[in-house]
Amino acid sequence: MIAAVMVACVVAFVLLLANKLGIIEYLQVHGDKIISKMAHCNFCMSFWTSVLMMIVIVAVTDECSLIAIPIISTPIARILML
Repeated sequence: MIAAVMVACVVAFVLLLANKLGIIEYLQVHGDKIISKMAHCNFCMSFWTSVLMMIVIVAVTDECSLIAIPIISTPIARILML
């Protein structure tokens, strides 16, 4: 559970920073139809960002049980981004 909260905090930070730097707005304007719709949704962005983060962590640590963390961390990250 602590790992899910930590992942949610990191994901919220990354997405808030991407929003501040204009990356999210760039994706909304210049992305294709699917990417543009996803960039408008905090829930989608937090889910896919946490999935990518956990894929990297699972590849490094070889701990396959961590792959379920995005399901738990996504609602927490979404609330942190409000």
